[in-house]
Amino acid sequence: MGLNKFLPNRTLIWKEWRSTLVSTAILGGFVTFASSFMLIEEILNYWGKNPPGDPYVYFPLGGGVIGFVFVALTIMLAAGLMGQERDRNTFNLLLAMPYSRRDIIYNKFVFGLGQLIVVFGLNALVMTVLILANADIQFTFGPAEIWVWTWHNIVVLSFVFAFTMLISTVSGTALGNKLLSMIFLFFPAGILELININIQYWSELRGLSEALLNWGMLLTVPLYIMVDEVMKHYNLPLVYGVLIMLVGGLYKLTQHLFARNQLENNGEVLVFEQLEGFFKLGVTVCFALLGGLILTTMLNLEHPAVAAMVYLLVGGVFWLLVSGLIKWRKPA
Repeated sequence: MGLNKFLPNRTLIWKEWRSTLVSTAILGGFVTFASSFMLIEEILNYWGKNPPGDPYVYFPLGGGVIGFVFVALTIMLAAGLMGQERDRNTFNLLLAMPYSRRDIIYNKFVFGLGQLIVVFGLNALVMTVLILANADIQFTFGPAEIWVWTWHNIVVLSFVFAFTMLISTVSGTALGNKLLSMIFLFFPAGILELININIQYWSELRGLSEALLNWGMLLTVPLYIMVDEVMKHYNLPLVYGVLIMLVGGLYKLTQHLFARNQLENNGEVLVFEQLEGFFKLGVTVCFALLGGLILTTMLNLEHPAVAAMVYLLVGGVFWLLVSGLIKWRKPA
């Protein structure tokens, strides 16, 4: 077998291309708009001034809303790779052909990660050419910064892609893939922010709340391309090395779970019943912290015992709601 097992299957890659053409076009189009097209517009605006005013062209590389859209589109791409197979019930058809479960997942990873590399790499090349071709303009960044930004996005979004693929082996619906991936990717920052808000509301433990926020930001990988400050105080080569290893670990775990996946459970919120308790607990805790704080504030409840009962009540309600949703999606 040798190295041949690492070569992608052309038939499977072509199938992935055709099945995700819309999400691929949206991802490529938005990245091009947010980088190359916007840079072209800035250059044209500069040369359109008579005489040129500010000698600099300031062009922010991603961040904020743009970074969030990068994350959302990557989730959409990864969730579609698995979700469309479930919606069309084509996994069984693929497995009836001379393709193993490993082949299916491996080629989906190769295709998805390859998309990120090609899209961001081509735009970095275009931006580099534009800067070199306009040497008279004093840009606030150079080719080196462009390629660092490109590498940063590829590594971070590769983690987002791999995590979504993992979630897609656990959830049996395309919509569930996207929602659960979004929830759990932002879970560290979200849950610690909720804890922080509750700490500040009920006590004066400012130092603890700041530490929680720092940990929440560090553990929420999508924020690496949404909030510039997150990465300023960390060893970037170490962070990138950890992310690359995590992508490899997520791939292996995705292969393991898909090998155990019962395809007849397609259409259910969760494929593995053993994970129901974990998911219900996560959702319940989040909504208890959020809903409990909102209700205690609206009702002006200051007694800790009464507030605790409200938190427990909100959590219990959401536990029942999530349990009902999971039960409703199961076949009779």
